[in-house]
Amino acid sequence: MRVGIATVFTPGIHGGAEFLADGLVAAVREAGHQVHRISVPFHYDAPASAGRAMDQCLSTDFMRYDGGLIDRLICLKFPAYAMPHPDKRVWLLHQHRVAYDLFGSAHGWPDTPETQDLRRRIAEVDKISLGGEGEGSAKAVYTIAERVSSRLRHYSGIESKALYHPPADAEKFRCANALPYIFVPSRLEALKRQDLFLRALAKTPSPIGAVIAGDGGLRTQLQALSEELGLADRVRFVGSITRAEMLEFYAQALAVFFGPLDEDYGYITLEAMLSGKPVVTCRDSGGPLEFVVDGETGYVTDPQPDAIAEALSRLMAHPALAKRLGANGRARYEAMNITWSHVVETLLADLPETSA
Repeated sequence: MRVGIATVFTPGIHGGAEFLADGLVAAVREAGHQVHRISVPFHYDAPASAGRAMDQCLSTDFMRYDGGLIDRLICLKFPAYAMPHPDKRVWLLHQHRVAYDLFGSAHGWPDTPETQDLRRRIAEVDKISLGGEGEGSAKAVYTIAERVSSRLRHYSGIESKALYHPPADAEKFRCANALPYIFVPSRLEALKRQDLFLRALAKTPSPIGAVIAGDGGLRTQLQALSEELGLADRVRFVGSITRAEMLEFYAQALAVFFGPLDEDYGYITLEAMLSGKPVVTCRDSGGPLEFVVDGETGYVTDPQPDAIAEALSRLMAHPALAKRLGANGRARYEAMNITWSHVVETLLADLPETSA
């Protein structure tokens, strides 16, 4: 089968969405199919660029690509899923959130007449592309997490099914003897809430250490906050690290903190589980709540420094408890059939015929 995998790319960015696309391309190819990756240029900052990219996807014929017919098109992100194809499947990372749940907030587009018009148009295209009928509509819609399915249902009235996938290098994660630090890996940005973690760490009664990995626009502010809170000797900002360094930090951590605001999926949760480490997350963190079982594989707390501090202190004071919760997390991951073979089998399965 000739399979097209359509997504978007922004120069200079290679994060979770790109890892997912890379993994899917490799898995479909490994299953014996010919793969064509279709990448649409896309910039997130300007609303007008979203409209132009959407128009490009709606108007371009991707039935033929690289000299041959694409039998099945799998689309991942806005606006790639607007591409017309008679056998289109969507595996949705998320809708264009700045036009939905983040609209009008500090994290989304400002509420202006221009963005209101574009927001309405995006909503219309989504309903046709994801939940309509005809050649431009998806034959099946999956998402990367129940949280994404919930948003799609809420904003567009479209049903879908969550289809989990493993993080990159899943087979390389391991568990080593724990050292007394909390690992906090992620991009340094407001939605990831490293500031919340720092304020919680400052409230812990014992000198718990932390390693914060990743880079981003808030690094300078977070380092300043760390010093302001008196944490300079307890927190290491290691910046962008290699994959090998990341695996080592996971392996030796006592626990992992990942408390973003309404995350879509969150590889960090799965990476921690594969490393046999308990995860501390928050009740409003979205995707991680599909994997972290409070008191069994980690802790789910209120997004408040005092509540997070209590969970961190409990794990640090009882390393045997942290080890047991981490082992439970690894067992839960293995029981959930989070494999690329399951993803490919689902996305490429023949659908039952529907009566007219």
